[in-house]
Amino acid sequence: MKAAFVTRYGGPEVLEIGDAPIPEPGPDQVLVRVRCIGLNFADIVGRFGAYPGTPKPPYIPGLEFSGDVVQIGPRVMKFSGRERIMGYSKLGSHAEYVLVNQYYATVIPEKMTYEEGASFLVSMLSAYHGLVRLANLRTGERLLVHAAAGGVGLASLQIGRHLNAEVFATAGTDAKTDLARSFGAHHVINYTTTSFDAEVQRITDGAGVDVVMDSVGGEVFKKSWPLLAPMGRYLMLGVSSMTTADGNLTRAMIADAYEQMKPIFPPSLIHINKAIFGFNLGLIAGKERYFEQAATELLTWYNLGVIRPLVGKVFPFEQIVEAHRYLQNRQSMGKVVVAVSP
Repeated sequence: MKAAFVTRYGGPEVLEIGDAPIPEPGPDQVLVRVRCIGLNFADIVGRFGAYPGTPKPPYIPGLEFSGDVVQIGPRVMKFSGRERIMGYSKLGSHAEYVLVNQYYATVIPEKMTYEEGASFLVSMLSAYHGLVRLANLRTGERLLVHAAAGGVGLASLQIGRHLNAEVFATAGTDAKTDLARSFGAHHVINYTTTSFDAEVQRITDGAGVDVVMDSVGGEVFKKSWPLLAPMGRYLMLGVSSMTTADGNLTRAMIADAYEQMKPIFPPSLIHINKAIFGFNLGLIAGKERYFEQAATELLTWYNLGVIRPLVGKVFPFEQIVEAHRYLQNRQSMGKVVVAVSP
């Protein structure tokens, strides 16, 4: 099979397409003929070697896909071997075939395309886990979503609106803030032209917000943490500020981003009545049944028209380097997808 390998840690140019053997499924695994790959910022950070659990090169990256089941392991009960599915593989989806644990995959709804299937699970599960499971977002609460035009951002806007929260969204262009508004944000802020923290304080008359969904970190965290109201919950799911606008990433950039997020003294949380949650979908083990249940509820919401993925741009597999560069340079709105086969 053809596969894209990370040949060494670095920028998009370290990806090279080569040959690899088709893997054999284990007892609980499903072998899938990949149709589309969904790109995530974790793929970018992992390619630089800055993501926990990233193997040493060469390796096949990629944690999200859609495709067709072609073979199942002996303990697989969810699939018969002919379904269209979407899944979360942790690694290996940048290829014509990928293995996935049966509990991290689900059948694609009939009205959903392969491109949409590759754009659904990771973003929606991340937003669901953060807002529903961790933050317990309630009716009437205020939610602030950063990087609102990305996959997780758009998912968070829709889920926040569905849960009857007052939704604030930040993004870096007017086109992105317009998109955020169309996906459910009540208030949108272009952080390149307006100080988002001052604007949130103005709109809320100094009361702040109850929940923050932050995949940016760095200075954004520094400005957002004081916006959290008493009994507020801060959700940290990434530090995309480690990269510059042109997509570079160095140890100095990582250090600078971390420096702006000074360690929080735990006893201080008692006196200010705030909580902070960190989560990483790729490092959660032993929760297969929970994510299966979460995916079931998300698909119910999808079928009801409550949530939908947005495919921002589709690249052919031969242009996977350009696809990585496009996502890394923060040009994307919605999900960046790579089509492996028609």
